[in-house]
Amino acid sequence: MLPWQEEAAVRAMELKVDGSPRFRTVLILVGRQSGKTTLLSLWSLWRLLHDDSDLVLGAAQNLDIAREAWQRTVDIAQEKMSDLVHKVRYANGEQCLYLTGGRRYRIAAATRGAGRGLSVDLLILDELREQRSHDAWAALSKTTMARPCGQIVAISNQGDDESVVLNNLRDAALQDRDPTIGLFEWSAPDGCPTDDPTYWGMSVPGLGHVVTEEALRSFWASDPPQVFRTEILCQRVSSMDMALDPVGWAHGSDPGGSVGPYRGRLDAGLDVAVDGHTVLVVSAVVGDGVRVEPVASWASTAEARADLPELLGRVNPRALVWFPGGPANSLAPYLQSLPYQRGLTGQDVNQACQGFADLVAAGKVQHNADALLDGQVATAARKAMGDGFRFTRGQASCNALYAAAGAAHVALVKEARKRRPIFVV
Repeated sequence: MLPWQEEAAVRAMELKVDGSPRFRTVLILVGRQSGKTTLLSLWSLWRLLHDDSDLVLGAAQNLDIAREAWQRTVDIAQEKMSDLVHKVRYANGEQCLYLTGGRRYRIAAATRGAGRGLSVDLLILDELREQRSHDAWAALSKTTMARPCGQIVAISNQGDDESVVLNNLRDAALQDRDPTIGLFEWSAPDGCPTDDPTYWGMSVPGLGHVVTEEALRSFWASDPPQVFRTEILCQRVSSMDMALDPVGWAHGSDPGGSVGPYRGRLDAGLDVAVDGHTVLVVSAVVGDGVRVEPVASWASTAEARADLPELLGRVNPRALVWFPGGPANSLAPYLQSLPYQRGLTGQDVNQACQGFADLVAAGKVQHNADALLDGQVATAARKAMGDGFRFTRGQASCNALYAAAGAAHVALVKEARKRRPIFVV
């Protein structure tokens, strides 16, 4: 066993005075490819051979995932203790390892009907982060209730806000709501830089054993930040498809700053949510980045239409960007009358969103920690469009982000044109 596997097994299998498990539920969180399959296989065989357990049940959202740990267990049993193997069934849906004495290890898909009618000594829930409702948990977890040494081992890397079962168990352990839950977590500190190998070893304890730093560096270079954080650093993220890097956004927080010194060089972006909520954001080029600040927001386009003429007169932006392909089209008659307006469509929308995301990831977007923008950064997801992406207009509003991205886009385009060299022939 690797050191982390041994530590997890020794601590998670602690017993009470009466010989029953200290922890009825064990939650193990660890970065990808650290050796969790081997740990689950050895754990299963130990319970079957040394702990008077009759049934081990392995489950995962995808049956192929549950089969991986099961097959590893079968291979070990056939190689190391073939005299104890009675038979193995491989038929799809009936996979089961039978040992002598009636002991068995079977697998199932994690569905709302899984495990019903069974009495399980050890329940293994692999990739717990993929359970997006409590349906499977409700069915499977109760199978251990009548067993004196019944135990649930749930193992995964961290997930996102939709990983409701994992998040509920982890919160219950951290808040000490249930002392029978044991949380064993290998993860990097929230908010840590993603490029520092010092933190990689905290979440991938197989580093140097079964995982190389070179492999992790390759993933760091190619993965979106939120993917690297949850898969490698074992950190919870709001969404796997997050449009913006929350750490880069936090790096640019500057509540004490202002766009005031840049008056006369401001550009603006305006967007409307599907419910009519309207936002105006201004931007200014600051060094090799931008600063963005919401100026006003309205509950409806009618309110915005009444206030915009006077407000835009005071702000006096060089350009006003809006998005005719979205809900802002309801303001088209007024916006198109402005001589300095620019409607972004097609690939220009992708460029604005992707460019803004790149600036945020690099920590080059200063902002005043406005609650509206902060909230939308935490929930905004990306929508693939051809070879690029834009922000998804779903249940969570992202109109302030569209407005900020549009304002930043036009400001940077103007700055690039101003700096473009002129060649005289």
